Amino acid sequence: MKDFLLYNYAFVNLAVVFIAAFSGLIVFKTYKETPVKYIIYFLFYVFITQVIGSYSSILYQLGFYHLIENTVFRFNFWWVTLTWYIGSAIFLTWYFKKIINSRFLKKILKYAVILFLIISIASIVVNLERFFGGTFKIIRIGNMSLIMIGAAFYLYELLQSPKVLEFYKDVHFYISIILIIWLLVTIPLVHFVCGEADTDPVQAELKWIIMVYANIFMYLAFAITLIVLKPKNDLLN
Repeated sequence: MKDFLLYNYAFVNLAVVFIAAFSGLIVFKTYKETPVKYIIYFLFYVFITQVIGSYSSILYQLGFYHLIENTVFRFNFWWVTLTWYIGSAIFLTWYFKKIINSRFLKKILKYAVILFLIISIASIVVNLERFFGGTFKIIRIGNMSLIMIGAAFYLYELLQSPKVLEFYKDVHFYISIILIIWLLVTIPLVHFVCGEADTDPVQAELKWIIMVYANIFMYLAFAITLIVLKPKNDLLN
C-alpha cells in the first residue's frame, strides 16, 4: 500500500481533490447563497492548478518534454509556490474574512495577508533562482500560519456567540477543524521532522507518505462535510 501511494502520489492526490470538488458541484445549489460556495470554488481551483502543475509529466507522455527540458520550467516549483503556498493562503484567508463578523479580526487577517505578500514577493525577487528550483520555507510557514490564524479566529468567534450551542451543525466549524487537523499533522512532521528530505531518501519517503495520507483525509473530509451537512441561516457578508 505504501509503495503504491508513493509511486502514484500525484494521481492519488488529484483523485481525492477531484472527489471533493465533484461532491461540491453536486451540492452547489444547496450552498450557492452561503460563503460555503467559496470552499467549493477553492476545491475546483486546487484541482485545476494541480492538473496544470502536472505539465512536465503531460509533456513527457505526449513526447514534447524536450520543449522545457533545458529551461527553468522543467520543474513546477514556481507553479506550486504561486498557486498553492501563496494562492491557497490568500484564498482561504479571504474565505475566513467572509465568515468572521468581528471587524478587528478582519483587519488582522487583512494586514497579515499584506505582510505575507510583501515577504513572499521580496523572497522571490531576492532569490529568483530558488523560485524555479525549489520552494521557500518562509513562504510555506507563512501559508500555514495564515490558514491556521483564519481558522482559529473563526472558532474563537464561534465560542463567543450563541451559535456555539449548535456548533455540530455548522459547516464552517467542520471546515475549520479539518484544516487545523491537516496543519497540525503536516507542519511538525513535514517541515521539522523531515527537514532534510531534500537530501535524505528516508525522510523524503516519510514526508510524502505523510502528505498523501493527510491530503486523503482532508479532501475526503471536505467531500463528506459538504454532502452530509445542510446550510443554516448563513448569508453572504
